[in-house]
Amino acid sequence: MTIKEEENRRNPVVITDKKMGLPFSKGILASSISVTGLEIVIAHRIASEIQDYFEENNIRSITLDELRSLAFRFIKDESGIDNAEKYLLWQSVGKLQKPTIILLGGATGVGKSTVATIIANRLNITRVASTDAIREVMRASVSEKLIRPLRGSSYNAYKNLTLPPSGVEPVILGFREQVCAVNVGIEAIIKRSVVEKTDIVIEGAHVVPGYLDVLQYKDKAVIIQMVLSVPNRSIHKEHFTKRTVETQGSRPMQRYIKNLDQITIIKDYLEDLAVRNNVEIIQNYNLDNTVKQALDLIFQKVKDEFAGMGKEYFQST
Repeated sequence: MTIKEEENRRNPVVITDKKMGLPFSKGILASSISVTGLEIVIAHRIASEIQDYFEENNIRSITLDELRSLAFRFIKDESGIDNAEKYLLWQSVGKLQKPTIILLGGATGVGKSTVATIIANRLNITRVASTDAIREVMRASVSEKLIRPLRGSSYNAYKNLTLPPSGVEPVILGFREQVCAVNVGIEAIIKRSVVEKTDIVIEGAHVVPGYLDVLQYKDKAVIIQMVLSVPNRSIHKEHFTKRTVETQGSRPMQRYIKNLDQITIIKDYLEDLAVRNNVEIIQNYNLDNTVKQALDLIFQKVKDEFAGMGKEYFQST
């Protein structure tokens, strides 16, 4: 450790405001900068430059707003105004005094879990809920007589229909019955997030446009809903291959490819509902591009929330 590093350790820059007096952390700042989509290496470089700025100007204390304004300037100089605005926008989201709830739907195998995890990490959201996990919890908690719709996966729920379907696609009927059951759990999680004002990402095939009354939370939460899809069957099959590898064979691709026709029926149904309910559809043909589109949608929604309140979310300095 150099003499300068030892001195910084003993006399850290302190972030001060009315509620806290915490030491400045280059790592935490870099993490908050990475929300813009900048590579973590670049985010760390900007954070290091800000730390050097403190040393060069003998700054030992700074308010949180001053730090954010400073980071805004450094990000703008490094990568442009768009990324700088994204940084300050997300840093200011707490001023809305509402939780951010991201609903990510899509058919089996389109990459929902992967995208949800990346988005949560980028936005420093610590809670991610899977509707498959919700379904399993409900199955373990509800009487055997009431869990028929919860049995099986979304694409083969039709096999557990109480009555044989008549005049309707059985795959969709079974899927709808399961979605309605799982929605009870999804709504419970949303309500808890609203009460506790905690941000969360909820992902799964059961997050279906039009089935959740998101408008009832309009004044209580910032809810962003999107549907993930894939352009064609070939890419869909590739996703199942990757899943098999990533799960070390616990979710074999043969099982999903065998049911690909049913999965495609549900995929088309979800996209049709998304169009009818003005929910954004993101084609997941490239992970980086998919995450960027999802984040852009989230940032735009948050920006609209500020605009609706008549408040500025950043200041150029």
